[in-house]
Amino acid sequence: MRSSSVVREMPGRSGSTRNVSQRPRVAAILPMFTTAFYFEVCNALFRALAKRGVDLVVIDAASHADADLHLDRLLAERSCQGIVLFSMDLSSARKRNIQWQGVPVVALDYPAHGIPSVGVDNVASGRLLSETLSAGGSERQVLLIGTRLSHAFRDREAGFVSVAPPGSRVIECDARTVQDPTALLLGLLAESEAPDGIACGCDTLALTTLKVLREWNCRIPQDVQVVGHDDMPMASVVGLSTIRQPIEQFGTWAADAILDLIEWPRARAPQSVLLPVEVVHRGTTRRAQPDEIVA
Repeated sequence: MRSSSVVREMPGRSGSTRNVSQRPRVAAILPMFTTAFYFEVCNALFRALAKRGVDLVVIDAASHADADLHLDRLLAERSCQGIVLFSMDLSSARKRNIQWQGVPVVALDYPAHGIPSVGVDNVASGRLLSETLSAGGSERQVLLIGTRLSHAFRDREAGFVSVAPPGSRVIECDARTVQDPTALLLGLLAESEAPDGIACGCDTLALTTLKVLREWNCRIPQDVQVVGHDDMPMASVVGLSTIRQPIEQFGTWAADAILDLIEWPRARAPQSVLLPVEVVHRGTTRRAQPDEIVA
């Protein structure tokens, strides 16, 4: 996957578009920009910055090394007033360099050491995935996650495993399987002890899982419960039970924090925060009323 930059220009407060060079910019560096989670968080960040008359430059980094190259370029060119890191940390040397140059940085979806950050407790989220299935009676549980290179997926796996019934499994899916898990799911359903509960580390995987199960006439949630993670807009459309992350709050916190650091560089840095998650029961889990929310 080749890295690329996406620059989103915003109209001025009067509705006309001003010269980009006259407007402050914040750069967001993130992996996998095409995934639903990053897209939604970027939209929230974009809207929050727009209210303050600031442009958002989105840089899709294919790897941490690629992110370092983009970061070095931004610092050398001084082409932005602040940086939002998504799902990644920085080396101590790079943090010292950024501090020396006086460029504010905040982190999103990663507890970066020494950098103000916003996120959720993904270990607790992983426990909720299993506990939601267990509350509905599932005893043979499977957790499907994306790459273990993602700290969020690793944390959700750890939480899931800590409370899941004996014999539960975790399956790491590559990008192709996330988009089309048909072969994987048919193999699971053909087992003599087929799973009666499937948790997914993200809604993208849960939505494709739900589609395949329904196409093969599985009764959901009677035969198999399905629960996702994130609560993307499509989750409510298809009736998917999921763990809701406060995506809008991610964007507003990051925007407020980075702009405070830009406007008040000598003030105390914003405090890092962990935002709450909640279970949203819909039609794919048992023992719950439609759209019942459990904190």
